Formats: sequence, C-alpha cells, structure tokens
Amino acid sequence: MSHEWNLTPVQWSNVLLTGVEPQSIAKGLKSDSINPWTANLLKYTEDSRTILDLGSGRGQHSAMLALAGRQTTLMDWSAENVEFSKKLFEELKMPGQFRQGDILKPLAFEDNAFDTVFSCGVFEYFNNDEIRQVLKEAFRVAKKRVIIMVPNASSLAYRIGKFYMEKTNAWEWGGEQPHSTLKPHFRAIGCTRIHEFSVAAKTSLTFLTMRGSGLVKKILTRGLKLTDHAEPSLFKQGYLLITIGEKH
Repeated sequence: MSHEWNLTPVQWSNVLLTGVEPQSIAKGLKSDSINPWTANLLKYTEDSRTILDLGSGRGQHSAMLALAGRQTTLMDWSAENVEFSKKLFEELKMPGQFRQGDILKPLAFEDNAFDTVFSCGVFEYFNNDEIRQVLKEAFRVAKKRVIIMVPNASSLAYRIGKFYMEKTNAWEWGGEQPHSTLKPHFRAIGCTRIHEFSVAAKTSLTFLTMRGSGLVKKILTRGLKLTDHAEPSLFKQGYLLITIGEKH
C-alpha cells in the first residue's frame, strides 16, 4: 500500500488485532454461522485443493477454507498478522503455510502453483496500475481462477455510513476506495471469463452509525426483508463486491 493515506503494517495489525484473540475467532469459525463472502469462497473453491490468500489479515478466511479441507497458503505484509494467523491455525489444529511479504512485488511462487488465488479487503487500497500488477501475478500463479473481494461502491448504506464516519473522524480503515466493478481490470490483463456480484446487504447497514440510524436499520431490514445470505444482493446493494475470473 504505497499511498500516504494508507496505514503502515503496524497500524494495520493494531486495527485488526486489538481486542481480538485467536481463541475467540477459532470458536466463531467452529460455529454454524458463516458470513456471505466466506460462503462464496467455499462455493467457488469446491474444485480446488490448494489456495493462496493475498493479504490474509487475521487469517480467518483461509482458516475456514482449511477446515473445509483446502490446503491454504497465507501471505500478508504485517509480521504481526502472520503470527496471529499461525496461532489461529494452531488453535484449530489445522495445517497451513505462512508467508510475510509485499504482494505489490513479484510473487515467489511458480506458475500455476495454486488452484485458486483470492484476496479479501485489500485491492481497495491500490491504484489502478497496482491492481492490474497484482492481478497479473495472481493469474500467473493460479491454475483455475482468481477471486477478489472489495467494498462495493454501489452500496448506498455503506457509502453514506463511510462518509459520515470520515467526517466525524470515526473511520479507522485508512484510504479505502470502494469499487463498483473490477471487470475492466480483469479484462486489461487478459481475463474474459468474469462473474461479478455483491453480497451482504444487511452487513452494509452496520456502517450507519449516526444518531437515529437504529430505527432506519430496523425499517430497512424489515421492509426489504434483508438477511445476510450468500446469494447476490438485489440492485447490487451488498456491502462486498465479489469478482471471479476464470482461467481458460
């Protein structure tokens, strides 16, 4: 993340890890509750044995995949995040591979080294050139597909909530720039088989933190019958945009 308005590796680990323990995350992963984007990761990696997680953060996405039988490799630029992920996998008694590194640099993996490469909550911190640079490397080391998940710029609730939190100095996620589509970037590096949708419309309501928003959230949830299911959200109002590129 090369921009001044983005957080350093230490700042990122502070945001992600403060007040959180591997034991609590492990307990949550063992429950029956799976968020919509993780459910889609499980769905779109059913035919995959080996997985690479670019910008793995706490490691919970890869941990869930590991619990489902995938062989996961986690890569993050924060040493603290990598150590946290190791402890999480130890708590779950699951094997995993862990790498500290900058994904803006060439990946130290052979061509087609992994069945699927994915990234969740990372590409929103890159400019257009960086997105295409990382995508190109991701497709190089992927055998079957690349899955990228970023905040959805088309989600009205998320955008309004983000604007309010930034104005009130409550936003802690650095220079996050949401996207309404990543298809042009996939096409620019030669991918033509692209599937894109958004999920988690109910989750987008959690960004509405202003006074009186509780009632608004209740009305929207009941009126629109919002649930955090794994299916694509209506009118592209899901919090998270998922773009899947298949290799030929």
